[in-house]
Amino acid sequence: MASTKVLAIETSTYSGSIAVADGDRILGEYYMGMGPSHSEKLIPKVDMLLTELGIDKRELSGLAVTAGPGSFTSLRVGISTVKGLAFALDLPVVSASSLELLAMNAPFSEHQICPVIDARRGEVFSALFRHRDGNLERAAEDAPRTLRGLRSIIKEKTIFIGEGALLYKDFLEDNHGESEPGESVFCPSYLNYPRASSLAYLGVRRLREGLSEDAALLSPAYLRKPDAELSAKGRDHDRI
Repeated sequence: MASTKVLAIETSTYSGSIAVADGDRILGEYYMGMGPSHSEKLIPKVDMLLTELGIDKRELSGLAVTAGPGSFTSLRVGISTVKGLAFALDLPVVSASSLELLAMNAPFSEHQICPVIDARRGEVFSALFRHRDGNLERAAEDAPRTLRGLRSIIKEKTIFIGEGALLYKDFLEDNHGESEPGESVFCPSYLNYPRASSLAYLGVRRLREGLSEDAALLSPAYLRKPDAELSAKGRDHDRI
């Protein structure tokens, strides 16, 4: 099979990463716990990784990026970077959900997987997945949910994963809904971040399946309005 080299950029949280895959092989990955400064470090890190791997940008077959949900500012930086590269290099682009990438961190589990990202304002972004025969299947769509709303859809033993799962661990353990006490499983800290290596692997598969997207139409999957807009609306409402 012909080489399919994909550069993946993951910036849905403050802990970003970039990776390059060639087919099923991950050639290299940089993980950057860099706070809100994605815009300052992203392109230099991309150039550094490709240089270390001896890959010219023109050798790339495509690009992959996380669409969200997650940090509004960080998502915009990642998607803007991928758009610029796509137009400059005339490369196809695919995107993926950050919740889907989190679920990929728990392969081979027979249990339901619930990735959770803190959405603030008393909500989380969450979804449900399950691994079957080596494939990740979706059981509930990405959506903003209150913690009680999330708990209401959990009816069996579930692996919670993501920064939001760690943040709200006590609540999720104590309020087990229809599942039995002790049936909430939490991952070690190093598994609670989306990985660009997972995104690169997924990007190769999707490009080979002809699932590329129009880079011009690529936009973050916020799932709700940014906090700044919600705050402004609240202030306007207070004035009425």
